[in-house]
Amino acid sequence: MKPTKICLAALAALMALGLAATSHAADDAAPAPHAPPANWNDTSIGGRYSSDFYFPGSAEKVAQKIVFLNSVGGFKYGSYMFNVDFLKSDMNNPEANGSSGAQEVYSVGHVEWSFGKMLGHPVAFGPVRDVGFTTGYELSSKNDAFLSRARMLTLGPTLEFAVPRGFWNLTLGMRTENNHNGITHADVHYDSAWHVESAWMTPFNVGPVPMTFKGFAAITGPKGKDGFHVDTKTEVLTRMSVLFDVGSAWGSPRTVYIGPGYEYWHNMFGTPSSEAAGTKRSAAVLVGEVHF
Repeated sequence: MKPTKICLAALAALMALGLAATSHAADDAAPAPHAPPANWNDTSIGGRYSSDFYFPGSAEKVAQKIVFLNSVGGFKYGSYMFNVDFLKSDMNNPEANGSSGAQEVYSVGHVEWSFGKMLGHPVAFGPVRDVGFTTGYELSSKNDAFLSRARMLTLGPTLEFAVPRGFWNLTLGMRTENNHNGITHADVHYDSAWHVESAWMTPFNVGPVPMTFKGFAAITGPKGKDGFHVDTKTEVLTRMSVLFDVGSAWGSPRTVYIGPGYEYWHNMFGTPSSEAAGTKRSAAVLVGEVHF
């Protein structure tokens, strides 16, 4: 079955479940259990650092510094997420002219359209507190030899699970991608692929110390041939961190976080390890965030 048909079938099934759930809740306007406020925002700036990254085409370890801006929030009809990373590699991942480490800008954004908010009453069943439909994008530009210019669109139905604190969601959908290969000097138009993504954030305490466990995991199916005419494989990417709320130490909780993280990337960009070195990453990361 093609990714488009899978996405539509999943949406139809979730809508059927959601409508069945709302038929029992139409007379009850109370929010779903553990639902967040309708309107809210959390904006942060921060950084990540690792000296143990790899990139396709090279077996050399790469140190990379990443500065990011992130904003998440809720509005009348759903929720949103926007993030932009500014990435700077060391000379083991050089820019195209070889005079410095490569630089990249990578942005991702999602809007989840909540069925519960749009219908005006809960759409909940079992462990699910809401059902929605997510539309999103990913854009990137990097000045290494590959000169990648990724343009991706994602869409699909989303389940939001009822967790006591924080959030946990799961999107089942599809992703399209257009890119550029600077080595072959050709634009690459990939096939649409199935795409599964989950994100979570859970605050907790270890004794008197407030902490947060957060992250995401994404799996993208094969998307046809890449810019070297190699068949792509299923790609797996996950990034997570356990952050200490260090701001609480001086009376400003939920403002400054720091802690360890971990990133795993298999078949990076869909490239199988049998075709190129550096397509698997398993690295510890140091993370810091300042929230406004």
